[in-house]
Amino acid sequence: MSTYLSENDYSADSLKWIKRYEEKQLKPNPYSKDQSGYNVEELEQFQNEIIKENDSALAYFFACEFPYKRFRMQKIILDNKDPKYSYLFAQNIDNADIFALQKVVINAKNIKYICKFACFVERADIKLLENLILKCRHVKYAHMYLKHVKTADVNKFKEIILESKKPRYLFELAKHITNLDELAMIENLIIAAGSFTYMRLMADKIKKVNVEKIEQAILESENTNEIAKFAKGVKKSKMKRFLLVM
Repeated sequence: MSTYLSENDYSADSLKWIKRYEEKQLKPNPYSKDQSGYNVEELEQFQNEIIKENDSALAYFFACEFPYKRFRMQKIILDNKDPKYSYLFAQNIDNADIFALQKVVINAKNIKYICKFACFVERADIKLLENLILKCRHVKYAHMYLKHVKTADVNKFKEIILESKKPRYLFELAKHITNLDELAMIENLIIAAGSFTYMRLMADKIKKVNVEKIEQAILESENTNEIAKFAKGVKKSKMKRFLLVM
């Protein structure tokens, strides 16, 4: 069988599919007349059961497993207006109707799947979805979009991320920033948040940051464990001499 998503959103549905698949005991048919490689009559019966049950999850997993009349499985998902499986079908199934599936996700107003659609579905309408993400102003999805969409305009998402003051999101923003004043602002916010992890990452991974300023903040914390981590983990650190006396 194929390997399916392990994310919590899908694990229960995946287990349900595995149980149904195993119950069917379908065996490959070397004389199959279509590309599925299985007995066509058995696949047709299995599909008809899923259509009768009107189950979006089973429809999606069937389409993943078998290249057989996938349009029938897609129709279940479209008719159910299911944003989760519209996104997954668009992402993973060849020749999916991207426009129709995207429309379901947009109409559901589910920002999680709107953002995932933009980030991970080829041929998604990026500009349309980007505007919806900006309108939502949810920093988690601003961060996801900026991280995964190469064409993202950082200036549009800057304010949302800065307002959050959350080190994880600020660090991602710093990767896309070249203005020294803006980098200094991000450094200050991460220092103020007291996040040793992201202070260390900023100093080690982001060019043109003020490493000495971050070092000073680490030293002023008087946290010997974090001082040692910084000295060992940051190539540009001048604090390695402190390791000799600790």
